[in-house]
Amino acid sequence: MFDGLDGIDEVDLKIIKFLQEDGRMSYREIADQIGVAERTVRLRVSQLRSSGVLQIVGVVNPIKVGLKMIAAIQMAIAPEQLDSCIRTLNEMPEVRFVALTSGEYHLMVEVMSRSHEELGEFIQKRLNGIAGVQKTNVIMELKILKNQFRFVR
Repeated sequence: MFDGLDGIDEVDLKIIKFLQEDGRMSYREIADQIGVAERTVRLRVSQLRSSGVLQIVGVVNPIKVGLKMIAAIQMAIAPEQLDSCIRTLNEMPEVRFVALTSGEYHLMVEVMSRSHEELGEFIQKRLNGIAGVQKTNVIMELKILKNQFRFVR
């Protein structure tokens, strides 16, 4: 059994590792690699997906689709408006990621846009217009040096 993950055993971990590398890998290929029946892999993947442990998605390279500007934005929010601010951010298509953080800033947000101008307009007209935003700190990503989706080793 894998420490820290209730209900996840070594077979599940092996399946997850293969799917992290290639989400389109067939159940037959995985079954052959780990020495179980194809039906076992199919059932395990179904259980992992329904329990929320595993999602199988296509990952888009943002730069290849024209989203060349990526910014991490720290946001200080008035405490009484934090929940409504989070709801508003979650509805914005430019916002890819929202996390509650500790310290001076309450939220960390990742935003993607096509240009400096588009990003500036988003920050000035939309982000700063959200009720409760007290202060922001915009951190531009200059070059992505590592971006992996392997969470289980």
